[in-house]
Amino acid sequence: MEKIKKGKISLDSTLRYLYITLRNRGASLVAIEFKHRGTQYRADTIEEVLELQKRLEERDKIAVMSGDEPTDTEDFHWTPDVFADLLRSLGDHQKSFLLSLYEHREGLRSDQIVKELSLESEVSLAGVLSGLSKQSKKLDIMPWKLYEVRVTWKVKSKTRFFKLSREFRWAADELGWPENWI
Repeated sequence: MEKIKKGKISLDSTLRYLYITLRNRGASLVAIEFKHRGTQYRADTIEEVLELQKRLEERDKIAVMSGDEPTDTEDFHWTPDVFADLLRSLGDHQKSFLLSLYEHREGLRSDQIVKELSLESEVSLAGVLSGLSKQSKKLDIMPWKLYEVRVTWKVKSKTRFFKLSREFRWAADELGWPENWI
C-alpha cells in the first residue's frame, strides 16, 4: 500500500486497477445520484456534492419559509385520486384522527387525541394508527406522508405528539377537504 499524503486519500493497487479498467472501457464512476423534490441529481465529485447540498438546502429553506408548497414531494404526489382512494379506504376512527390533526394545526398530544376520538385508551389509539398505516401502505403511501410523530421523555413518562404532515395538509387545502368531501 502506498503512503497516504497529508490531506489526500490514495487507492490501494486493486482499486486503482479496477478504476483504470473501468475508465479504459468507457465506464464512469458516479459518487452519488439521487432524486430531490422530483428532480434527478448527479454529482461526480465531493466538491459537486457539497455545492449541490448547499444550493438545495437554500431552496428548501425558502420553500419552508414561504409555506406555499410542501417540504418533500420526492417520489410521491397527493393527487385527487390518491387522496380520494385513501379516504375511501379508511374507517371512521382513522378519518376522525386525520380530521382532528387537520383542525389542530399545531398538533395534538396522544392523550388529547384519545379524548377527541372518545377512545378508551392510548392502546385503542395504537389500533387506530395501525389500521391507518395498513390502509395507507396498501396504496403505497408511507405513514409519514400523512402525519408526524414526536416522542419526548420526562423521567419515565413518554409523551407522543402528532401533527399532520405539511404535504397532506397542503393537499387537503388544495382539494377542499374536509368541507367538499363529506
